[in-house]
Amino acid sequence: MASSTRVVIVAVAFTVIATFYSLSELHRMSAMHADAETTKFATHTGDNNRILRAGGQNSAISTSNSVGTGQVGSTASVGTTATTTAAASTAVSAATTTTASTTTMGSGAHKCYTYEHTELWGDVVVWGTLNKKKTAGECCDACLTYQPTGPDEPGCNVWVYCGDEVKCGSQHQQCWLKHLVHPEASKPARVGPQTPWTSGTIDVDINADPGTDTKSVGAPRMFHTVTSAQGAAVHWQVRIHYYWWKKRKEECQKAGNCEMGGFTRLLHSGQSDDLMDELPTVVVDPLPQSMVEHSWYVVLNRPYAFVQWTQRVKIPEQYVLMSEPDHIYLRPMPNFMKGNAPAAFPFFYIEPSKAENVHITKKFTGEITQKQLEEIAPIGNSPTFMTFEDMKKVMPTWMNVSIAVFKDQEANSVWGWVQEMYGFTIALWLNGIKHVDLFLNMQAQPPWDQEMQMANGKPFYILHYTYGMDYKLSGEFTPGKFGEWRFDKRTYGSRPPPRHLGEPPKNMKNDLVRALINSINEASAALPCWDQYAETGKAVYDCEEMKTLTDPRFKKDGKAIA
Repeated sequence: MASSTRVVIVAVAFTVIATFYSLSELHRMSAMHADAETTKFATHTGDNNRILRAGGQNSAISTSNSVGTGQVGSTASVGTTATTTAAASTAVSAATTTTASTTTMGSGAHKCYTYEHTELWGDVVVWGTLNKKKTAGECCDACLTYQPTGPDEPGCNVWVYCGDEVKCGSQHQQCWLKHLVHPEASKPARVGPQTPWTSGTIDVDINADPGTDTKSVGAPRMFHTVTSAQGAAVHWQVRIHYYWWKKRKEECQKAGNCEMGGFTRLLHSGQSDDLMDELPTVVVDPLPQSMVEHSWYVVLNRPYAFVQWTQRVKIPEQYVLMSEPDHIYLRPMPNFMKGNAPAAFPFFYIEPSKAENVHITKKFTGEITQKQLEEIAPIGNSPTFMTFEDMKKVMPTWMNVSIAVFKDQEANSVWGWVQEMYGFTIALWLNGIKHVDLFLNMQAQPPWDQEMQMANGKPFYILHYTYGMDYKLSGEFTPGKFGEWRFDKRTYGSRPPPRHLGEPPKNMKNDLVRALINSINEASAALPCWDQYAETGKAVYDCEEMKTLTDPRFKKDGKAIA
């Protein structure tokens, strides 16, 4: 065999191995989701989400052990092994969906939001076997008035009650008091009419939906979308991304009370490119290698890019949505913010307060309590809404913390590819932003999410295609294994995908994967000269199809209308 042939074969082999390793790493981060085919959540039924206000009854029995509530009529354990498990459940999809409603009962400084036919996760602080209550209201009251045994011991912010004598059996009237970091960031352990438990959260409504119940009164709260980008891998993604942003904004404006403002592609390569006339773009410099050598981790350019952007630009909007090229907008975006507190999607793998991460987190926060650690939100910078004024303060800290994390051998190794996300959320906390509103329905992540909305009826707004999607031709999901049908954005790391990507298998039961392929196909069909673009990786606007282009979002010369 000729030496040149051997080189080609070895190069191809390394490429395959690297691609599979990348896919495996992402699947490893989502290992808890591998049972998505069987661990589907059923629907909420009826008016299963309401608010109770409790009075004052102390709970007497406490424990630091973490244990599940337990299935009625079964010895199997469900629930509260650890907060990590709870967070991991956030990517499991719902099988069917209905909208849950919320009503207010009473008033006061603290409220219990209750959810019928629902069992929530959490670390147990009071065992239900030794803590029986006559009503769900009394259980809520016990959670509100629970006093931890020590200053660093967890309080109660989740309770689970079994009130149906027939269905609950020996667990009837058990009131389990729990603690869960960011309850709104975790999907329930069990939901549906077969679940006899009623659960509650303190002061946090896990079913809140900014698309319906947090709409501001009066003028829309306009936000600016800024999407950071660099390199060939995201070149085609950002074109798809902007196509859908424009389409959803048009729909938003037609519907009225639209909050979607301007758009900026934040290009942190330091050089203009061939998309300057198609996408509104601000070019900034990458982080100098002289500050820290980071050639293998280009993501470190992102914080520095936002520092430059906030210092250079003036925008008419008060609020900003930080987005990414691999986001497809499924519907017009509302402003998710309540007041001026940031709003973001929670990531199950960002866990600053987790036991094995605490000592690393404290390297960058200083010595802080467990309660303070739990104030650090499980988020990255995207998708996140913030005020522009807060961004001006936070971005330099984000850059500095991210560089410090990168330079720290242990943090760099343990937090790996998501270390810059840790840098962002720690920077928020260091700047005094101790509360972030978290919304699981802000973003879907197929193939782990499957439906276009969550079990409680809340629709997803962004489709984030970061994971590989593998299926047999029969439609069977094959996580961690190359499927007979597959889509992975990494396949198109150097060249854009062609038009007319093949449809997923007919019997594949994942609406979001199907929506993704349809969205890419629609955009690539509408964007001019995509065939030449797929061959060369260079955007061109002088092909034959320009003569008959009808898309009103493009001028006759092919340049986009902002």
